[in-house]
Amino acid sequence: MSLALLCLMSQVANAHEYWLEPDAFALDPQAALSVTVRIGENLEGRSYPFDPRAYRYAVWSGPEGRADLNGQSVRGSLQKLQAFGTGLHSLTVSSFEQSLTYPSQDKLLQFLKSVGQEALLTSPAAKTLPAAQITENYRRSSKLLVHFGTMRGADRRVGSDQEWVAVEDGFILHDRHGVIANHPVQIYCRSPKGASAVVRQEVTTDGQGKIFLPLPPASQCLLNAVIIELEGAYSDLESDWVSLYFQTEER
Repeated sequence: MSLALLCLMSQVANAHEYWLEPDAFALDPQAALSVTVRIGENLEGRSYPFDPRAYRYAVWSGPEGRADLNGQSVRGSLQKLQAFGTGLHSLTVSSFEQSLTYPSQDKLLQFLKSVGQEALLTSPAAKTLPAAQITENYRRSSKLLVHFGTMRGADRRVGSDQEWVAVEDGFILHDRHGVIANHPVQIYCRSPKGASAVVRQEVTTDGQGKIFLPLPPASQCLLNAVIIELEGAYSDLESDWVSLYFQTEER
């Protein structure tokens, strides 16, 4: 395994957000897309090369085709992604299972508060948690939306795990068998036109797993949801981190 992959895996365990960042959100049809991995908080963090070998699956999809990138024979990071036609394209990845340990319940509570789920520690399942050295197995699923040539096109389900799908009037959070209803979501948006402040919002999916709210125009936005289950099969808790990174249209 490459040194870059080892560094990436060690950093993922210590940061809240994980997203795929493009060199541009709107490209000419003949252009090629470059992507880096970002790990941090509030849309700030360290960047790493995008390497398909780091994932269980990595799918590049467009109107006229798709490619399973982690099945390709590549050396090091994948440098460029060519368009499949014009319109909306997505890059969707899902990580291998990884693990981390919280030294105390206070540290776990800090994390749960950051993702709007501190109430889990008052649930009946929380009574089985140890006071210290609390183990977590987690997975990361992340999706990037970009456009080639035109802003038209419909997003769709690409992977087989938890995944965000953009629809005409909002976003739907899917799990492996349906949707994830009534779940907390963190949204971070930043304008690329000189404004450095990041606007953070806390929302909840509705009964159909959907969120809809006005987002600032011409802004880079990250949706982040963390699905947590206590009493995991091989750890004290299991979690799935699901993100979507995109740019809103100008009004």
